[in-house]
Amino acid sequence: MRVYPRAKARDHSRMRNAFPFSRLPLNRLPGSLRLWLMLAVACGLAYSFFEIVDDVFFDPLEGDVESHEFDAAVSRFLTQFRSEGLTQAAIDLTALGSVSVLTVFAILAYAAAIGSRDFVGLAHLSIALLGAGLWPQLLKPLYGRERPDLLERLVPAADLSFPSGHAFGAAACYATFAYLCARYTQSHAAEIFAYVFAALLITVIGLTRIYLGVHYATDVLAGFAAGGAWAFLLAALFTAGQSRHAPPQRP
Repeated sequence: MRVYPRAKARDHSRMRNAFPFSRLPLNRLPGSLRLWLMLAVACGLAYSFFEIVDDVFFDPLEGDVESHEFDAAVSRFLTQFRSEGLTQAAIDLTALGSVSVLTVFAILAYAAAIGSRDFVGLAHLSIALLGAGLWPQLLKPLYGRERPDLLERLVPAADLSFPSGHAFGAAACYATFAYLCARYTQSHAAEIFAYVFAALLITVIGLTRIYLGVHYATDVLAGFAAGGAWAFLLAALFTAGQSRHAPPQRP
């Protein structure tokens, strides 16, 4: 049976009335897909952080010690590979999350922003770095978790443990550096590479903290979650603000 255009239009109208959500102007939602993805990632990571807090500090009060068993299992697994050479490599790699190394990368990022006359990028970078330094100092006394005593510590560590400052700083800073790299190169391939490379660096830094005996695995995961949430929240906010500013031009 042949269907005429007028009949097709009537059928389409009935379908729209039957499914009111189909009439929502989804293509008119404010912001880009990148903005909404960043917001989703930030919210997911923030939720993960509070889930870890619940598992570590509140579940044991009800007799659920799975998080502590998880910490012990991960520590035992990683430290079974301890050797003189691997320990030296871990000490070198964990420095990638230290204040001194992150400062070097921050100077390079500032230079790129200044060279592109990107004052929005300068503000973004400054706020991200400030939060990377301040948030761990605010959160650690709040939770008051002592450093691990499961195994010998291979490097000195004096302050509290949760969340890991190295993990938080690495996640917050390297994710922000990756965002700025993508902003200046304006290439999807470069953006993917920057985020993948940043994720590898962050993961390696976190593993070295456990290997060296200065953090529980849940300290590191909480640092990843909180630092990543901070980085992607700022990225989403500044992405939303880009509509009011021209994108930076490559020199």
